[in-house]
Amino acid sequence: MLLTVAGIRRRQLPRGRRLLHLAVAGVLVQAVQFSSIYAGMDLGVPSGLAALIIALYPLTASLLAVPLLHERVSAGQLLGLVLGLGGVALAVAEGIKLSLNCLPGVGFLALGLLGISAGTVYQKRFCGEMEPVSGNAVQLLAASLVVLVPALFVEGWDVHFTAAYWPVLLWSALVNSVIGVGLLYRLLQRHGTSQVSSLFQLVPMSTAGLGALLLGQRLGPLTLAGLVLATAGTLLTHRARH
Repeated sequence: MLLTVAGIRRRQLPRGRRLLHLAVAGVLVQAVQFSSIYAGMDLGVPSGLAALIIALYPLTASLLAVPLLHERVSAGQLLGLVLGLGGVALAVAEGIKLSLNCLPGVGFLALGLLGISAGTVYQKRFCGEMEPVSGNAVQLLAASLVVLVPALFVEGWDVHFTAAYWPVLLWSALVNSVIGVGLLYRLLQRHGTSQVSSLFQLVPMSTAGLGALLLGQRLGPLTLAGLVLATAGTLLTHRARH
């Protein structure tokens, strides 16, 4: 779809070294991150534990940005990141059930965390001037080719095209991979890594709110306290610049 839009708008695809940088960032953010998260949850990792592991992203990305991008993370920003992580831990604590059987899945979640953290820093370092349509098309194409290999040799092509399948597929493709990642890159062009990545701490709050609204899920006291703390940590990270 993005290649079609790029063709209509007569946008030339990147070439040479720029093409290589886009491909690397796309594989890390799109292929390694999403595939690892889905694989980890498929291996039995509870959604709460998965959310907590990925919630480490603002902290890991900020720590990588200090030596690799020479960004400065102030004490206030670091405090905000830690508070946000603590808030996420509280918010998902009621749904976490640890088991040795989910250790392989936890490994995939850790790989997904590494993918989004390293991919974010790589994107900001080498792809800061990326044209959103053609650049994202290249990244998604590179990620698709990488994911194609384990899909062929591990899973095959056994896909059941049901009525419930298409909305999930379209949401994952358009909202997650195109719009969500596109907004992430846009924010990275304007703000520091710690400020942008801290927004991920609001994901559990949004998920819990939608769960209560659409699924009738109960918000316990730990969840509510965690949501407040995560929001406060995110706001502190954005306000503390020095």
